[in-house]
Amino acid sequence: MARLDGVKRTGQGKWIAKSPTRNERTASLSIRLTDDGRVLLHDFGGDEAADILAALGLNWVQLIPPHLRRKDAHAKPDRQGFPCFDALRALSLDCIVVQIAANRVLDGLPLADTDLAHLHAASRRIDAALLAVGVRS
Repeated sequence: MARLDGVKRTGQGKWIAKSPTRNERTASLSIRLTDDGRVLLHDFGGDEAADILAALGLNWVQLIPPHLRRKDAHAKPDRQGFPCFDALRALSLDCIVVQIAANRVLDGLPLADTDLAHLHAASRRIDAALLAVGVRS
């Protein structure tokens, strides 16, 4: 956590932070500590977890507690994904972008190319969040 900016605790074993892979104003990286000690990462901004780990100077093994690294620890873990509230918190700015674009269209106003680019990026992040929380497969 010390290597991340904008870290905020969102619940027991849950945090949100700014992604280290890009300069962002709103935190989009969700971090979760599972009951068995694993660390889960999901960037609602769309970057791959491997890229985030590389930016932090970490690797996958460091996210797995030693007791789960043993060769005989092959039991399938319970799925512990990301709560919807974490996704919504990470997507708050994207929701505003979509809302502004929708209001402009409803008012019969055109969207500039930059507005369309922001809308497209927001759409991709929302889609990724729906996948992460299990709404879409």
